[in-house]
Amino acid sequence: MEQVQSNTKVAGVDVGKHQLDVAVHGLEDATQVDNGPAGLAELVAWLKAREVGRVGLEATGGYERAARSALEAAGLEVVVHQPMEVKLFAKLKRRRAKNDRLDARLIAAATAQVEAVKAAQDPRLVELAERLTAYEQITDKAAELKTFLEHVTLKDVAKALKTQIASLTRLKAKLAAQVLAQIKANPDLLARFRLLISLPGVGPIVAATLVVRMPELGQMRRGQAAALAGVAPYDRDSGQWKGQRFIAGGRTRPRRMLYLAAISAKRHDPSLKAFADQLVARGKPAKLVVVAVMRKLIEAANLVLSRQQPWIRQPT
Repeated sequence: MEQVQSNTKVAGVDVGKHQLDVAVHGLEDATQVDNGPAGLAELVAWLKAREVGRVGLEATGGYERAARSALEAAGLEVVVHQPMEVKLFAKLKRRRAKNDRLDARLIAAATAQVEAVKAAQDPRLVELAERLTAYEQITDKAAELKTFLEHVTLKDVAKALKTQIASLTRLKAKLAAQVLAQIKANPDLLARFRLLISLPGVGPIVAATLVVRMPELGQMRRGQAAALAGVAPYDRDSGQWKGQRFIAGGRTRPRRMLYLAAISAKRHDPSLKAFADQLVARGKPAKLVVVAVMRKLIEAANLVLSRQQPWIRQPT
């Protein structure tokens, strides 16, 4: 990994539910503050006193959100690492010792070698993402209960389960309506939504998910969107796997929605149906065919947003 030469001071923050451990890269300076409003104010002041310009955080299931918002509001560049990135960096540097303070130093070192920093998060998308997460989790919970209900023979238990499923279904519909209403209330988000919904197989919730969870769409080169969604094939030629290609990484939540769109698109869009049929005729596995359609859809999403023109259905 090539280290970027920069005069910007870098710090790393190990995020816990109740506390934040902080370290400055290349210095002995370190501190610990509460993960709350007072602690975050103390953190910002501590970092600015040391002229830190970039801060790395590790995604921790949402506990890092307040810290990220406070740091960005203070004008600091923020890099949010996925846990696997930090784990692999530690392995690369052969760092085995582990505690909160050492983790902060590790995150700082990893952040110092990041080549580019993403733009600050859009607060509108943060709220929408939380609503979408609730929508997705409620959908999964309702599906689990429906599966369980199939094996229930007791009438009172079945009645209670049906009541709970109905309640979850209403909440799911309410969350979906709130997400769509908020998108439609913002002209820039609505413009992106309308372009995405022109794609085959892409319904309102899929389009909303791409608007919220993949704001980079429209600004990437060919192949980057597929990699970001986790549907790009990578070589892994070794031994018995000679010639095999695999997908890896990417953003799980938008990929799940993209899967649903691909299933619909390969059935109902003439061009994508013909494409899928060609792959099947060549003996490709069913799952590979769906992934190939997903890849076409996400690249098409990047294209329509880049050109600011809706999708025109292709002839068969």
